[in-house]
Amino acid sequence: MKKIKKPDDIGKIENENERQEGYTRIGRETIDTERTHNNYHIVPAPDTRYMEIINNRIKEVGVKRKVKDDAVRMATFVIGAKGDYFKDMPPETEREFFADCVDFIARQMGKENIISAIVHKDETSPHIHINVVPITPDNRLCAKYYFDGKMSEWQTKVYEEVGKKWNLERGKEGSDAKHVDPKTYNKVVKQATADARAENEDLKEVNTDMIKRLNKTLQEISEATTERDKLIAERDKEANYSQALKDAKDGKIARGKREMKDQIVALTVENKRLENENAILAKDNGDLFKEYQKEKANGQKAEVAKNAMLAVRQHEPEAYARTFFKATGILQPFIELFSAPIPLPRNRLREIEQEVEQERQEQLAQAENNHSKYYWSK
Repeated sequence: MKKIKKPDDIGKIENENERQEGYTRIGRETIDTERTHNNYHIVPAPDTRYMEIINNRIKEVGVKRKVKDDAVRMATFVIGAKGDYFKDMPPETEREFFADCVDFIARQMGKENIISAIVHKDETSPHIHINVVPITPDNRLCAKYYFDGKMSEWQTKVYEEVGKKWNLERGKEGSDAKHVDPKTYNKVVKQATADARAENEDLKEVNTDMIKRLNKTLQEISEATTERDKLIAERDKEANYSQALKDAKDGKIARGKREMKDQIVALTVENKRLENENAILAKDNGDLFKEYQKEKANGQKAEVAKNAMLAVRQHEPEAYARTFFKATGILQPFIELFSAPIPLPRNRLREIEQEVEQERQEQLAQAENNHSKYYWSK
């Protein structure tokens, strides 16, 4: 239920209810004009404008007080049912349901105060608009008399007198739910549509990205499959060549053209492999021969040096010892490379050392004696 005060607002509701000129501007998002001809009135359609009916009714009952600008001139009800309640319902049964709704309003506010009652079938679900002038039994224009603090009572009554008969549930007691006028509903629908479109664009972008990723993945799978098939083919081909080479080495000559071709290819590949190995071996053998020649020359030089040293040590042991006895520790490892050294007795080495020391002392004494002779001669 909604209370209407301004004549202009009443005119807009009339245009929308009666589908008069300009009604498509209000709520055009929800109205299917191709089904508008299915709309029908429960009470006779008004033959004049809503505002004129209201003014005539006020005059008729003789409202004593002057109607203020902010006075409620019309109460409008919208009654329907949720979901698929009217789906597959016969037309006569549907009309009976809405007639019961109008009778209920008539019992509450007076049949004579009803301006119009029209059923809309060109929107989402069938529903009825009932418009009433709030004239009280004592002939006052007063909406408060009917509605202030009484909405819960209205819900109970409509459920008891209409809802039960038609197996409908009672509205939630104390609910703040309100009917939204077509203009407001249209704004909400437009906003919801804009939000849905924006979300749809986001989804399109996400879907496009997902499709790109999917295509890339499919491409990678295809490339991997191709590579796998290639490797399998090469493996099988190599396996055929291996078998063909084995058969050829075993003396099993192929009879078929394909098998013979495999043997020829396998033998060619094997021959090439052996040529490469021979080339590597030849190079290695050449390098080894060069190293051998080098080592052989070094060995010959070492042999000459060894023989010369052994000859000196064998034939002139005292001269050898006199010359090299202090370096024996250094030369010994070198000598052992060729042969075992000729051992010199420890006492002989000592004798040589004493002889060297004695010769040194004699030289010193001789020098001192010469010096004395020179001194006394003067």
